[in-house]
Amino acid sequence: MIRLPDYIQDDAILTRLWGYSDQPEVTVNGRPVPVTDGTWESAFEDGDVLLADADSRVTLHNVRHGLVILAAGQSNMEWPVRDSLNEDEICRRLEGKDISWLQVPRILYPGHDSGEDMQWHRLKPDAIGDVSAVGLLATLEVAERTGRPIGLVGCYKGGSSAASWVPEEDLKADPALEAFYVTDYWADIADQTDEEEDARIAAFEQEVDDYNRRFADFDKANPELSWAEKKDIMGHTPFPGPKGRKDFLRPAGLWDTMATRLKGLAPDILLWYQGEEDTKFAKGYKSLLTKLLARWRRELEQPDLPVVIAQLPGYMEYNPDKDWGTLRLAQMAVAEADSDAEIVCLLDAGDHENIHPQNKTIPGYRMGRMATAMLGLEPYQDGPKVVRQTPDRVWFDQVLETGSDSLAWTGSHGLECDPVVRIRSATGIPAFPFKACDRIVTEDQEA
Repeated sequence: MIRLPDYIQDDAILTRLWGYSDQPEVTVNGRPVPVTDGTWESAFEDGDVLLADADSRVTLHNVRHGLVILAAGQSNMEWPVRDSLNEDEICRRLEGKDISWLQVPRILYPGHDSGEDMQWHRLKPDAIGDVSAVGLLATLEVAERTGRPIGLVGCYKGGSSAASWVPEEDLKADPALEAFYVTDYWADIADQTDEEEDARIAAFEQEVDDYNRRFADFDKANPELSWAEKKDIMGHTPFPGPKGRKDFLRPAGLWDTMATRLKGLAPDILLWYQGEEDTKFAKGYKSLLTKLLARWRRELEQPDLPVVIAQLPGYMEYNPDKDWGTLRLAQMAVAEADSDAEIVCLLDAGDHENIHPQNKTIPGYRMGRMATAMLGLEPYQDGPKVVRQTPDRVWFDQVLETGSDSLAWTGSHGLECDPVVRIRSATGIPAFPFKACDRIVTEDQEA
């Protein structure tokens, strides 16, 4: 019997057509294709595809080749068009574009029903409210530079740790990650019964509902205040929920229920915007993200998958245990060590009091422009990066807004949770964060 991955269905935009069968051969529009170790792969023409083996037939309608962009991460990638400040801009730019959308249902634990369908939809301006604003803005940058159909796939969950998106065995391969994300988590709930977890979940959901009602009333009564000002006064949505076997923040919590549904997708590029939840263990993020990218490339069957990493923007974090600066440096270290990854600087894309900036123009534009460069469509250079440094001067890889590629500087840059941007490129993009230099570094030593 023929079985297909969840994303291979009517109206799909694909880079490859493949599936499973327990028979030795399948036919694709009448052409025989061998089955090897239970799987098969075939070339295909755009349009309807008839698949058959000895005991089953499957017809796919309107399947097409195209670019596939995978948008993944946590809440700032998840943030939908309808809640952003960019809906009018996106609707205008979407006119005439051939972009289809697939949302991976946000299944939080085995047996959970999110109420979402995993179906491809051709995007139209009047039906984009639930789509990732950053993902779609980035995709529009690509769409404006190619005539190919584009499939945008969303796989994200607000509040998720990168540790939610890899199998537990990967976390256990690093003693520090195992201690922080695995051992401590399960130890805290070792004696918790299912009934106790359900009661705690119910109490938490009631707490969130009460907060949302209070916030909605305050929002309605104070239209002159910004979203960030309202959050500053009312406080933030209660988070996280109780630990347990139904908690998506458990180790590997979203790996089996979401990520593995994209096995073999072979996207052309991955847009990764995540890290806020892992600022509580920022020193482990380099190892964590490195493992995640390696695992996703294997699962997606795209070993050289290009990745665009969104560096965390500014945010006034009130929890002293969370280190946004160190996590930004870890994101840079991953990109520098990975020949198929690039990073975009978002220091000027934050909101002082709102961890979810509503204006997604900057991250969407920069991630999209970096994607166009990695896809070979159009060159792009993001923010300035340090190439040489002394205790009182810094040299960069491009000209700054001052007209020079260096400037007198002491101390660090961009490592505060909510930094003031004082260094920009000639095109206005902030310089990437860097640590203060405590020794003289010569050009010979650099080489």
